[in-house]
Amino acid sequence: MISSPITTSTVEEWLVQQLAKELRVEASAIDPHRAITSYRLDSVVVVTLAVDLEEWLGVAIDPSIFWEFQTIADISHWLVNDYLPTQSRP
Repeated sequence: MISSPITTSTVEEWLVQQLAKELRVEASAIDPHRAITSYRLDSVVVVTLAVDLEEWLGVAIDPSIFWEFQTIADISHWLVNDYLPTQSRP
């Protein structure tokens, strides 16, 4: 879990870095505004991302967010502006 303020940019950058790691590509190959479906993620990658994101943020994350939102930017925006404010974090 992180202790610094969580912004859309930090979540977006974190997701880009983690997705690049999982796909074994350079982070520059991941466009946060590109459709997530275009990366052809399998369920193992999606669950791994969700678990890692959950650990990083310290809140429960449903892996379905990777199918419900179109882009990494959309996920980041939703997490920071809609989801995280509703979660009780220490």
